[in-house]
Amino acid sequence: MALNPEDLSGGFQHYTVMAFINEKMAKHVKGPEFYLENTFLSWAEVEDKLRDILEDSGMPSEAKDACTWSCLALGMRFAHRQSQAHACRMQRLHDFNKLHKSAAQTLASNLRELSVQQDMDRKEVAYNLRLTQAKLEEVERERDMLRWKLFQAEVKLFSEQEWIKEGPGLATASETATGAGACTPPRPAAAFTATSPYSEPFDGTPRSDVGTQGKGPQEPGRGRAAEPQLQRRLPAFRMPGDWDCPWCKAVNFSQREICFRCGGEIWLQKP
Repeated sequence: MALNPEDLSGGFQHYTVMAFINEKMAKHVKGPEFYLENTFLSWAEVEDKLRDILEDSGMPSEAKDACTWSCLALGMRFAHRQSQAHACRMQRLHDFNKLHKSAAQTLASNLRELSVQQDMDRKEVAYNLRLTQAKLEEVERERDMLRWKLFQAEVKLFSEQEWIKEGPGLATASETATGAGACTPPRPAAAFTATSPYSEPFDGTPRSDVGTQGKGPQEPGRGRAAEPQLQRRLPAFRMPGDWDCPWCKAVNFSQREICFRCGGEIWLQKP
């Protein structure tokens, strides 16, 4: 028998069908031989061989019929083998699909975790930013406080320097009034006001009646008799850059542009 009922790869499920085909193939010896020789060939090769047999005029008709039934059995065997291959491919595709589905679920889970982590990081960064802004505001307040203290220290130092520059003249006047052995306490720097050495007080505006040589107008009683008194008001020392007022002869700091005593501007001493 060409077809074995125990061979599951033959493609036939019923014994009656296999017996009928075996009977048809057994009518000629060429039928079983054709089946056994071409069992593992492809369908295209089997069909080409059957075509050569059918076209052979010397081949008897019983052999052609037997080869035809053998070709039918081989076709069923090939179809069964193809169905098994397709089933294996489908199973592999199904497994691959399951693997992709599992990977997609894992990626979705990782994406959710990443979103939660990014949200937490964003909130932490926002909190740190607010904390940094609060610290920056505190530092700015401390900076403003330090600037204010520095300004007060500069004002105090400036007042002390003004008092030191005015000290020798006050000490000379006090020694003349009280004697060589007496000593009066010095006047504070705040007691000196920006008043003009002339009869009228200085109103803070520069003089407009200045001559071509940068000297102020001469008033009655304010000529040479006032110069010794102005000379006595000069300080005992001066720093580089300090300048003399061309009107009242007072020594001013280098950073001043207007005389602290009479209000004369520094440009008056320039030709």
